[in-house]
Amino acid sequence: MELKLQNNKPKRSINISKKEKNLLLILLVAILFWFSYKFVLIPQGKAIEKLKTDKLNYENDLIKIQEILARENGIKREWENLNTEFIRVSEKYYQEMNQSDLMHMLNGIIDSGQLEVPSMSFRETEALELEGLQADYLGVSLPFRGSFTDLEVFLSQLRNSPKRLLIDQLSITKDSSDSLNGQLSFNAYAYGGAKAKEDGYFYTNAYNSPNKPSPFTAFDGYVEVPVYSGDSSDGETEEKRALLADLEDDHIYYMGTGSGVTGKVSRFGTAKYGKTSIRAEYFISTDYQPERAYVVLDDQDINIKYPPPSIGIWAFSYGYSPVTVGLRFQDMDGRKIDVELEKGVNWTGWKYISASPPQDINVYPLKLDRVYIELGSNRDDYGVLLFDRIEASYPSEDSEKEGMPSYVFYVVKPGDTLTSISESFYGSKTQYKRLAKDNGLAENSILEAGKVLVIQK
Repeated sequence: MELKLQNNKPKRSINISKKEKNLLLILLVAILFWFSYKFVLIPQGKAIEKLKTDKLNYENDLIKIQEILARENGIKREWENLNTEFIRVSEKYYQEMNQSDLMHMLNGIIDSGQLEVPSMSFRETEALELEGLQADYLGVSLPFRGSFTDLEVFLSQLRNSPKRLLIDQLSITKDSSDSLNGQLSFNAYAYGGAKAKEDGYFYTNAYNSPNKPSPFTAFDGYVEVPVYSGDSSDGETEEKRALLADLEDDHIYYMGTGSGVTGKVSRFGTAKYGKTSIRAEYFISTDYQPERAYVVLDDQDINIKYPPPSIGIWAFSYGYSPVTVGLRFQDMDGRKIDVELEKGVNWTGWKYISASPPQDINVYPLKLDRVYIELGSNRDDYGVLLFDRIEASYPSEDSEKEGMPSYVFYVVKPGDTLTSISESFYGSKTQYKRLAKDNGLAENSILEAGKVLVIQK
C-alpha cells in the first residue's frame, strides 16, 4: 500500500484594487519626474543660467570693445587732422637748407615782377633751437631798384611764396628820378631732417595750371594713329602707331640732376596735334659728368605691356644743340631703363624721333616716366624744345597675309562651351572645331572655368 503526499497548500494571489493601481501609477510618475528634475531639468537650468551670465559678460565686453574702437577711431581722425595740419605747415619750410632751391624760387619771383634785383648775397647757414626743435636758417640780401608799386608787388609775392620767408631788414632811398633804391634782407628756415630725394635728383620747379582741368584729357589705352612715312602718292607704305600719351594734361613737372641744371616747363600754344604742346626751357652746366633735365611724366600713367618695335615723341627744335634727347622707363622692380632717341639736335621744326626699346618681354610691363635732355661733361648749353604726343609702332595687321595669323586669349567662364564661344567670337556655332583644334581639345570637351583658350582672330 503506497502512501502519496499531496501538497494541498492554497495558492496565494494579491488582489489590487483600482484605487491602489492609480496610486502606484502616480508614484511611478512621481519617481520619473523626480529623476527628470534631478538629472535633466536642474542641469539644464544651470546651463541656461550660465549661458545667460556668459551672454551678459559678452555684451559687456562688446560694449567695452565698441567704446575702445570709438576712441581709436576718434584718435585716428584726430591723428589724420593733425598730420594734415602738420603737412600743411611743414610745406611752408624747407626740409633741408639748400641754397640752390632757394635761388630757384627767388628767380621765379623776380622774373615775374618788374623790380630790378641785380644780385643775391647768401650768408652762411646757421642753426637755432625753437621750442626744443632744431632748425637751420639761411640769410639772403637783395639790392633792388624800382618803383614803389614794383616793391609792393615783390613784397606781396614774398609773403605768398611757397616757402615762409621772414624779412628782418629793409632799407629804402629815393633818387632824383623818383625810383627807389634799397636793400632787403630776409631769412629762410628749414627743419625736419634730410630732404627726401629721388635717385639723387630734385625738383627745381613744377608747372601745374591754376585754371580749370583741361578738357583735352589723355586717351584711355592705345588708340591707333595712322602715320605715313612719306607721300602716299610715291607708293610709301603706311605705318600704324599706337598713341601712348597726347600730353594735353596740365600736370607736367621739370626736374634737374643737380644745381647746375635749371629751367621750367609750361603749356605752349604751338602743337603738332591737339591744342597745345609742352615747352621745356633748359639751362645745363656740367663739370666732370653728364647732367640731365627731365620732363617728368609720372602722373601720365604711360604703361607699356609688351615691347613695340619702336617708340618715339614729336619734338620741335628751334636750332642746333649738342644735347641728347631720350626717354626713361621704369620696370616693376623700380629699375631705370634709358632709350636714346636722338644724339644731337640738328633740325628745325617738328620731327618724330624714335628708337627701339628693350625687346626682352621679361622686363615688361614698363612705365614711361621721363623725357630727358642730356648734356655731356664739361659743357654749357641752354635752349628750348617743344614736345608733343608719344607714340609706339607695332607690327602691321597684314601679318595674316604672310601666313602668320594673330590670336587673342580668352578665359573660360562657368557655363561656356566651345559652341557658345564660337558663336560669341565668330558669329556662328560652326567654328567650334577650329577652337578645339587650336587648343588641343576634343570636339565634345567640357570646358573648365578658368581655362585659358587661344582664339584665332
